[in-house]
Amino acid sequence: MNKILYFLLAAIMLFPLGESFTSSPVSRQYSDLTDEGSIWLDEYNNGWDLTRCDLTISYSLDMSEYKPVGLQPEWTMVGISSGAWAWMSSGAPSAATTDPELNDMDDKLHLGSMPNKGDESNYDVLSPHRVVEAPIGFPWNNFGIWFDRDGVSNGQEKLWGMIDGVTYNTGGVYQVNLTFHAISPELGTLFATVNGVQSGFYVEWRNTQPDYFPVGMSFTGDLSNIKVFASLWGENVELVDINASGCSAIP
Repeated sequence: MNKILYFLLAAIMLFPLGESFTSSPVSRQYSDLTDEGSIWLDEYNNGWDLTRCDLTISYSLDMSEYKPVGLQPEWTMVGISSGAWAWMSSGAPSAATTDPELNDMDDKLHLGSMPNKGDESNYDVLSPHRVVEAPIGFPWNNFGIWFDRDGVSNGQEKLWGMIDGVTYNTGGVYQVNLTFHAISPELGTLFATVNGVQSGFYVEWRNTQPDYFPVGMSFTGDLSNIKVFASLWGENVELVDINASGCSAIP
């Protein structure tokens, strides 16, 4: 048999043609998570390659029936693992004491990554290709990170960024979209939208768009073969309609 033909046949047997060899992005839908403590990762041969194209993850988060006990809320996480770690954390620190007649901070959705990046002070990205020194502005004056489950006081609905059903009156239900981008094979950036709005930081709060908008977080690692993961914590929390789209890693 012709040696070249033999080699090609052997290669097809070892690495069957399919998702891993597609040149354009592919999509995967994952199972819903409805049981507290449940967690999953992509299977061994189902990695993603950020160096070939961006990875996007979208899902619906329902915390409407979840109220934390005491001062220790549970945090649900969705993101990437294995070669690099970066994620969206979601919890309800103040939902147990929500005020239906005040714009209060019930639910918090914020980015994190390894190593040691876990809150607003660690955001360090201003565009998919621009990583800066953290912190950005005064990150505790922010937009698109805290959300109100119910109503606001008279007049607050007229403030910049107050959108009924999006930033307040959310009912504890959120549509989340994550976009992971590779600057290099070892450095990536992550941006998010929650109910369609992006995050931003002020230097000093004022009734207009934040000084830095949008903002994101960087992460490091081997970006050529990462996995999607999710972990669900908090009684009655649900993660549904979980989808990812990107370029498959070659095994």
